[in-house]
Parts: sequence; structure tokens; C-alpha cells
Amino acid sequence: MVKKSDIQKEKILKAAQNLFAEKGFEATTTREINRAVGISDGSLYYYFPDGKKQILNMIVKKGMIHREQGVVRSAVEVHNLEEFEKQIMDMYDRICEIFSDEEGYRSFMITIRERAILSNEQSEWISQVLTRIKMNLTASVKSIQNQIRISDEDVASLTDIIVAIMQRSIYEELLIKNKKSIGPEVRNRTVSQVRLFIRLITK
Repeated sequence: MVKKSDIQKEKILKAAQNLFAEKGFEATTTREINRAVGISDGSLYYYFPDGKKQILNMIVKKGMIHREQGVVRSAVEVHNLEEFEKQIMDMYDRICEIFSDEEGYRSFMITIRERAILSNEQSEWISQVLTRIKMNLTASVKSIQNQIRISDEDVASLTDIIVAIMQRSIYEELLIKNKKSIGPEVRNRTVSQVRLFIRLITK
């Protein structure tokens, strides 16, 4: 059974997430969060003794766990270049799916915009997701290395390039163009880039 206090915590987190995404962490006051939830001034500290910073920590952590779960699902065994291409695009689609969800999008934007005030631990969460992606891709590259023109020394560079292709389209749409989802045109362009890259490394 869900506790009443847990339900209230979730309401506070959701209200704070909306305000942080709209106004920014520093510009949002605890009073505004209280009003958005409909609780009295000061009540927020009953649920979050460390105030806004504790709330920010929880929002960022939940977002990173959610994104990492999507990445974990992309860890599959590949035997040929066709399966490798499919793995890359499945990974890309899962990431896009996370950001197409309103909560996932807000969590991502807060994490990026407030990165200057994130703790070392939170920064590690962000890098861990990228590390997990690269580990998955590295394992796949090594399993089909006899089919591509890539030496052991170049495997890390290859995975960096693949991640950069995916990152560019996501960051460009969400951060630069301020869109809330990755459209089909952008996905098709990313597919073309991935296919071209794979053709270039094929023996």
C-alpha cells in the first residue's frame, strides 16, 4: 500500500520539476512549489528537510535511472553488420522514446541546464549512461570485427563516432531548436548517417 507521505512527495517532485523546467532552479522558490502543490508554507521541509537541493537531486537521479534502464535494454548480441545497425537504431529509438515522454523531457532539460550546480555524484550518473552505451557498442564491434576495417586500437574511436551521431541529433533538436521530441525527418537523417558510416567501415 502506498503511503500518503509518498504520494505527497511525488506531488512535490512533480510540481518542482515543472517549475524548474520552466523557470530554472535558482529562480524557483520553495513558496512557489508549496503553492503549486497546495500545501502551507514550510510544509515542503517536512518531506524534504534539505529543501530545493534535495528535490533537484531526486529529480536528476530518477531521470538518470530511467534513461539508464533504456540503455540496458539495448545490450544485445550481434553477429553481423545488419544486426549491428539494428542495435544502434534500437538504442537511438529508445533514447528518443524517453525524451518524447513529458517527464523524461523535463528531467533531461533540468539535468542539462543545472549541470553547473550538480554534485560530483550526479555528474557521474550522466557519464555512466554514456559509458554504458559505449560498452554495449564496444562488445558488438568486437563480435563482428572480422567483418569491418577497424583495428583494436580504433574500436574506442568508432564507438565515440556512433555516440556523437546520436547525440548531435538529440541535442540539436532538444537544446538548440527547443523541440520536445525527435521528429521522423531527424530520425531518417540519423539512419542515413549510421548506414553511411557502417558502409565506410565494412570490409
